[in-house]
Amino acid sequence: MRSKSNKELETILLEKDKYTEEAIQAVTWELQDRNILERTDDFSDEITKETVTIDVAVTNESTENNKSPFEELEVPVLYSKKAILGFTIFFSTIFGAVLLMQNLKEMNKPKARNQVLIFGLVYTVFSTILLNYLPKSIFTTLILNMIGYTVLTGYFWNINLGKDIVHRDKQIWKILGISILIVFGLIFLLLLTQNLEQ
Repeated sequence: MRSKSNKELETILLEKDKYTEEAIQAVTWELQDRNILERTDDFSDEITKETVTIDVAVTNESTENNKSPFEELEVPVLYSKKAILGFTIFFSTIFGAVLLMQNLKEMNKPKARNQVLIFGLVYTVFSTILLNYLPKSIFTTLILNMIGYTVLTGYFWNINLGKDIVHRDKQIWKILGISILIVFGLIFLLLLTQNLEQ
């Protein structure tokens, strides 16, 4: 924080929802050391738009790259566990695995990302084969999808991202549209092959 200008530090305080608590605390201490903020026991109440006024200036570099100059301090934007649950239940485990893979990509964990991909593919194939031998019902499919979700979040999420990771929720609408198109495409191909066989 010592290498950042006063304006950069004040920008972090004004947009504190985007940053980790540790980053906010470090910024506060640095501004107190520079005698810009008064020292208080509770810094969270003191950091408001009234106490910090800033002339928002974005550097040419951050504008060109469309990246924040404080990217390493920002709270990550990830698909939530609820989003993964929804995609796993309503589509299949492989769809939930894709969302988790996106999270792992965001957190720069390529090895874990590959493990999730392998699990998603293997589990989806295993579930499909198993469903051919079990009584066909929505209940059976839901149970298999819930087991897939439990492994994705209970194991892969907790081990690689942390059980209590602080993050902002990523919007699901784009990936939801893509998923619906994939499902309709698969249904169309299935109907087409059945018609050709007849």
